[in-house]
Amino acid sequence: MSISAVERRNWTNQGAQDAAQRTYSSVKAALDRSPALSRLDWEAFLQGSYANHTNTRGDSDVDVVVMLKSSFTPDTRRLPPADQVRYEQHRVAATVTSDDFRGLVHQALDDYYGSQRVQPKDKCLRVDKAPGYVDADVVPALQHRLYNSYPQFGQASWIEGIAIHPLSGGRIVNFPKQHRLNGEAKNGRCSSRYKPTVRQIKRLRRRAVDLGLISKDIAPGYLIECLVYNVPDNLFGYDDSARMSTVLKWLHALTPEDLRTQCKSCDEVHHLFIDDPGDHDEYSTERMLDALWKLL
Repeated sequence: MSISAVERRNWTNQGAQDAAQRTYSSVKAALDRSPALSRLDWEAFLQGSYANHTNTRGDSDVDVVVMLKSSFTPDTRRLPPADQVRYEQHRVAATVTSDDFRGLVHQALDDYYGSQRVQPKDKCLRVDKAPGYVDADVVPALQHRLYNSYPQFGQASWIEGIAIHPLSGGRIVNFPKQHRLNGEAKNGRCSSRYKPTVRQIKRLRRRAVDLGLISKDIAPGYLIECLVYNVPDNLFGYDDSARMSTVLKWLHALTPEDLRTQCKSCDEVHHLFIDDPGDHDEYSTERMLDALWKLL
């Protein structure tokens, strides 16, 4: 079965944004009404396909990060010894824990929507959709700082990420803002053809799932986006149909070892198959890419 040129061109189109934007605005309003949260320094923003403008028709929920900025988790591994010493000398203990913050976010959502619509999940709080809206995964998180420098004079430098503390334990660190910025930069270098190509490959992957060629839990949209991010900029040609084949051909040629050693996550902090928090598997990814290639 081959994918027609018309389908390939149609698959570049972005999915609707209206319901997602209404949902985000509603969640923000719920948080803004909380007296307890008003006393803290926090920020809400979208992450995932809607934030990165790689959503396709059928993407059904939005991820809303609620990041506490007055408490943060530090990563000082990149600092030279003298900077690490200075950081420890200035370090101040946090006054609000991740559990405290999640409880406040949960209460704010319950107060606004009613507890019947708010479902606690391991990593987030699910707000069930109403007509004209979509489901929202509200992710309470602490700011995470990956320090690059902590000088004696002047401002410290860090990459801002988020630290999620699941109910099941542990900590998940990712860098959604850096992911978005890097994706926008690549899209610019590729004459605005990177994100449409991500949408094409996501639609092709969905076709493979519908046909029973791969299971639906293989290759989420995040992984597709990161894989396409690693394709050289010069391969994103003008023609929609040819570009899709060219990009997928490059990816299909990668061995599991290539995937593991060469592929970065979009944030360029993680290696996609080594330390990315998504815990992706290079062997199942190779099989997925083979299935997609055969669909062309």
